[in-house]
Amino acid sequence: MDIMTLTIILSSAFVVVTFLLISLYKNTYRKKRPNLSYNDKIFLEAALEIELGNKSDFSDRYTRATGRERKKDFKGAVEDLNEIIKYDTSNTSLIEKRGLDKYKSFDFKGALSDLNEVIKNNPDDMYAYYYRGLSNLKLSNFLAAFNDLSIAISFGLGEKDAYLNRGLAELEIDKYYEAVEDFNFYLSQTTDDKETYYYRGVAYSRCGNIDNAMRDFNITIELNPNHEKAFFERAFLKKNLNNIDGYKVDLQTAYEKGNLLAYHFLKGS
Repeated sequence: MDIMTLTIILSSAFVVVTFLLISLYKNTYRKKRPNLSYNDKIFLEAALEIELGNKSDFSDRYTRATGRERKKDFKGAVEDLNEIIKYDTSNTSLIEKRGLDKYKSFDFKGALSDLNEVIKNNPDDMYAYYYRGLSNLKLSNFLAAFNDLSIAISFGLGEKDAYLNRGLAELEIDKYYEAVEDFNFYLSQTTDDKETYYYRGVAYSRCGNIDNAMRDFNITIELNPNHEKAFFERAFLKKNLNNIDGYKVDLQTAYEKGNLLAYHFLKGS
């Protein structure tokens, strides 16, 4: 083999090896080093600092808590906030932040405890009342939920969900006319909530407003043909209107769709 041929072979081999190395870099190293947003880089750096043992720098732990919240790891955020609050026990902003994270991680009793502390120190905090109201609602403390949500609204909280949730509390404490008003406000702010028509129908029914209740249950069933509770409630409206056949049909449909209570009434009809 002459020198010219050997040179060509070696050059070709070098080109092939170089191409393979570039491909390997693109397919492995780059995948391991994804492009991160600035916030994600800060979060990862903070997490690394803590894992390496720098536990005295609470700014890193706060950054990691915020990053965990962004990733919906609310339990992890609570863990980080617990460590900070050990050394800053009177910081109501941190306690409120932890209370909201507890609520979002379904620790409603824990949220209630933190939000009680916040309100004791800052009785004008409408968001603390709002989330305490939501926590009370989840814990079936309906009167307390109604009171908290009413205070939040009176302080200027304009979120439509505050009216929806107060309406749900009002249903449970027999404030049916007030519930209708709150559901009316909520539905005036949104057009895509199927379930609220059902709740307003229940409120109208308890007020004795059969026509409006019937309308809302009809809308609910049109939007969700499998809404067994709407069929069940509508059955009794039809019974009040002496539509016995309609009453039985709705009860049967409610039962077939999973409402076991309907079977009790079917047996007696």
